Amino acid sequence: MPTRERRVVKRWALSGDPRGLAVAADGTVYVGLAGPQSVIAVDPEAGRIKHEVVLDSEEIASTKELVSLRLNPAGDRLIVANGSDESVTILALPELKIVREIGLEGETVRDALPDPAGRYLYVLGRKIHVFDAEGNRELRTLEKLDPMAIATDSQGSLLAVVGAEEFANGRATSVALYETKTFTSSEPEPLQTDRKIEAAAFADDDKALVILARDWLAEKTLHARREGTVTAGDGGSMRMRFRFGDLISSEAICLPDGSGPQIASHRAPAAQNGQTGRWSVGGRTPATSAIIATSRFRVVNSPPARM
Repeated sequence: MPTRERRVVKRWALSGDPRGLAVAADGTVYVGLAGPQSVIAVDPEAGRIKHEVVLDSEEIASTKELVSLRLNPAGDRLIVANGSDESVTILALPELKIVREIGLEGETVRDALPDPAGRYLYVLGRKIHVFDAEGNRELRTLEKLDPMAIATDSQGSLLAVVGAEEFANGRATSVALYETKTFTSSEPEPLQTDRKIEAAAFADDDKALVILARDWLAEKTLHARREGTVTAGDGGSMRMRFRFGDLISSEAICLPDGSGPQIASHRAPAAQNGQTGRWSVGGRTPATSAIIATSRFRVVNSPPARM
């Protein structure tokens, strides 16, 4: 579907329940199918399946939800977050060979995000688990918030964790930033919402953080990022200090229940796709970031969600 004309130019029939999605540099489309418990590689020109790997036998176990598919910076690994299966599967590309599975007992795995600098793999469960890039060893856990979404800046120097924070009079949604050399963190910044956040992403040359709920999209500016300072926190821990701007809400959006962490992705430069607006959500183009909102493949043939 070209983003400028918003018309479907190619459609594929898939046997299964499509969930997570990733697009490689060569155009190959990787799709997670929860029904047959498999990942397929689709040639977008011919519409044919080039490779397929079954992660679990559907007859024996069909617990893998394949909620997100993400490529590592080198493009030779596909990382699959398996939801209520409490696991992450790492596949070698292009052959889709299973090279590793990470289990997190008792934790639904909602996302698995590679570090753009190639050092880490961030796994979103009940807390944030930081593994080495190959998923061999867990290096640390981040437990400041009850996490909902994670994002990294383009260089991998910052990790944003959006989640619920406990206050005396209840819970609210906040964001904490971690500097990824030492994982010192900022004080959580309130986001003036109690919505469940589905996804987050840095935008506008890493000067803004965009957060998405299924009915709402907003942007929070990060001022003077390079001037962040480190201060001593409680118990001698170190925290980063940043200046946040106000939360800017866009018009309402409408996404299906359970849209998951891949409802937002960076788009190509305007010179490549002819767009001048930096946002495209349901036909609207509010202001400032280099992201487009997308839904999972399975939404293509579904009726529009009703608000």
